Amino acid sequence: MILNLLWDRKEPVPSREMLQYIKDTTGEEMKKQTLNNFLTRLLDKDMIRRISVERRYMYEPLISREEYQQGLAEDFINKSFDGSFRNFVCSLSGGEKISKEEAEEIMKLLRS
Repeated sequence: MILNLLWDRKEPVPSREMLQYIKDTTGEEMKKQTLNNFLTRLLDKDMIRRISVERRYMYEPLISREEYQQGLAEDFINKSFDGSFRNFVCSLSGGEKISKEEAEEIMKLLRS
């Protein structure tokens, strides 16, 4: 949720605005300490950067939405399919043989 806000805003965002965004989006308030803990984890993973502007911290992403999604997909394949992309693709067919057209479409996707 926080990363989505940072990606969508395309400019540094203060934690105060993040807290308001969470309240507006979920209808629930998040404690500042909880948000700070979450931001610290993102900082430790080099996913965001903290900058100081006029004596307040602002945050911006260091990775793109696409890079994040690619990392999630790689983690999923590594954990669920022993890192085998082939096994992942085979599981999508439900164990059934895919048509030649489907195989060609998959090959086009892989080449792009």
